[in-house]
Amino acid sequence: MIDILSLNKEQIIQLQPESITWLLTTREVIHIAKTLDAFWQYDYEAANQGRVGMHASLKSKRHSDGFFVSRIMLQHPNVQKIMAYQMAMHLKPLISFPVWVAGIPDGATRLGEDLAEILGSKVAKMEKVDGKIRIVSQIGPDEKVLLCEDFCTRGTGFREAVLDIVSKQPDVDFIFIEPVIINRGGLKCVEIPGVGYFYILAIAENRVSDWNKDDCPLCQMGSKPIKPKAKDENWKLITNSQK
Repeated sequence: MIDILSLNKEQIIQLQPESITWLLTTREVIHIAKTLDAFWQYDYEAANQGRVGMHASLKSKRHSDGFFVSRIMLQHPNVQKIMAYQMAMHLKPLISFPVWVAGIPDGATRLGEDLAEILGSKVAKMEKVDGKIRIVSQIGPDEKVLLCEDFCTRGTGFREAVLDIVSKQPDVDFIFIEPVIINRGGLKCVEIPGVGYFYILAIAENRVSDWNKDDCPLCQMGSKPIKPKAKDENWKLITNSQK
């Protein structure tokens, strides 16, 4: 078995997806993400030395001491395929194959395409229009659909996607599982009123802290909030802010 934890960046982007035949551990997934510069965590030791730097402002408006940018990690086709295979390995004992698979945009769009191919499903296209998640594909009545995501914190984007589908295609038959690469919010399920509870099936569980902005201890220390994905420069700023 390959020692994932010993691999450097060049070795990771040369990994063959079919060579990963076991379920990856959280340590292995986080090592891959960090080595590919796709995962950031606040450095409390640096803060104690006076380098308070920046911290993450999330889509939910809350502030956090950790962030994962799937676009950086999944820009490598082999890594994206590895994560899709991992999702499939977790799913296969639990579900019958869905007719449709959709990746929540933008982070999981191509991941969903790979997962659909692996499961033998059709790709349900979703897109962001003016910042709002919208379903594009026409899903037939009672056809099973599975939605996957790159990561989950509080389920904000997932809820938006499900509610848009329900508003336009109320007869869709959801599979009540949300496969994700990293569950960083500690949720066990995402509740969507009028639809149901979606169990979060994560390849890796890596809890990061998040707070209401008015209660954020990092702000109180003098650290500045920033939206890590708003533009490429922001990711460079936050990852270098405590060096």
